Amino acid sequence: MKRKGLLTFALAVVLILSMAVSAYADPGKGKGKTKFKPNNNKIKIVHLVDIKSHWAEQPILWMCGQGILTGYPDLTFRPNTPVTKYEAIMMISRASGFDGTVRIEPRRSWGKDVPAWMEDCLDFAVDEGILTEKEAADLQGWKPAKRYEVAVWAARAMGVDRDDNYYFQDLNDIPFYARTYVGGMFKHRFMVGYPGNVFQPNKPIARAELSVVLYRILLWQLQDDPDQNNGDEDYDDLELVSLKPADGSEGVDPSTSRLIVRFNLEVKAAEDNESVKDGIRVRNITDGYDVKIDRVAFKGKELWIDLAESLESNATYRVTIDDDIIKDKEYGQYFEGIDAGDWEFSTDYRELEILELTPENGATRVDGPETEVLEARFNGDIRVVDGKDLLSSVRVYNRTDREIVEIEKVEVDEDTLRITLEEPLLRRTTYEVTIRSNYFEDEDTGYKFEGLNGSEWRFTTR
Repeated sequence: MKRKGLLTFALAVVLILSMAVSAYADPGKGKGKTKFKPNNNKIKIVHLVDIKSHWAEQPILWMCGQGILTGYPDLTFRPNTPVTKYEAIMMISRASGFDGTVRIEPRRSWGKDVPAWMEDCLDFAVDEGILTEKEAADLQGWKPAKRYEVAVWAARAMGVDRDDNYYFQDLNDIPFYARTYVGGMFKHRFMVGYPGNVFQPNKPIARAELSVVLYRILLWQLQDDPDQNNGDEDYDDLELVSLKPADGSEGVDPSTSRLIVRFNLEVKAAEDNESVKDGIRVRNITDGYDVKIDRVAFKGKELWIDLAESLESNATYRVTIDDDIIKDKEYGQYFEGIDAGDWEFSTDYRELEILELTPENGATRVDGPETEVLEARFNGDIRVVDGKDLLSSVRVYNRTDREIVEIEKVEVDEDTLRITLEEPLLRRTTYEVTIRSNYFEDEDTGYKFEGLNGSEWRFTTR
């Protein structure tokens, strides 16, 4: 189906988004009046040699094509290079409408340490409320820009409403004045945290990361701006808004069992839900198999893909959706699908650890004469490491009588390590069990178990 609306440029790139659809409100200290207007008829073709297959490739190309960002003379973009504060302010200002010059009388004097190419930009940033005059004077612009600083500047520039309804483990590392700005950026998913529920506010932000932050904001503002429509009846073409997990995501929770595709319009199956289910493929490309889909469901503007089982840790997944199996409810427009490589994400590292011990650690009334099998259940299927002797992997110690307990056999049964003793436990005796480090590994990932010492598995019979 041919697309003629304003935002058709976004079809190839919107798959990287990781944001929730929400509204703008109080612009905070900045004026928050974005003056940038996309020029999709005269978009500049950009060739950069170091972003092929980079997770932010398409946003970078579009932003460079619109003149908001620039590469280097050697045709590199250097996506993973930290952005200096000067560069961050320049990028944010360009996204806010700065065209390279500003006429202010009298001109401000920024001192000899500020490069000439930055002087007009600082004037613009102060006039637009992106920086206060004191912040601009004290900028130390050659230093890397920190994540919390970018959150403040971008929120002020783009009019992102501020919010304090969030929590990170490292919240106290965010300066107090910046917390509501960070909250606003997080609320709209323009900036997100890291595994472990941390924001890492003082981490330098890379060029690719800032590119995507600005791209996300600009795209939403263009979608949310009725002046951009100009009465074009095709403005409401069926478009993707976000994917969950987002394309290019790393550190996705392995317990995830639902994938969500969000559109700009309410959607339904072109035929029936079973046909949609058959037209979706979720592939574990690390281990080379397709994940079984339990069911699909449509919830307003969202498509829910429920998997038959949770994702695996330390694995990369690729999702494809056939074209013309989904359409919008109002106009009947067909969705053009998601091709291979347009939706990929990776789960996070999962340490091999014990979930349950039998008898449990700290138990004081274990039935000794009835107990001759001890078990440790892990959070994944395990196997003995090549070259290691299974019988030597554990030790059972009679702490009361200070003697080693004889073991008949040691077995591995999927996620369970089973220790069978030659004789039942004695009454009124304290035992300690040790599992040696690097004797067992996760079958899926190969990650080795760090071991369990006697103080971590101790129990007493009655």
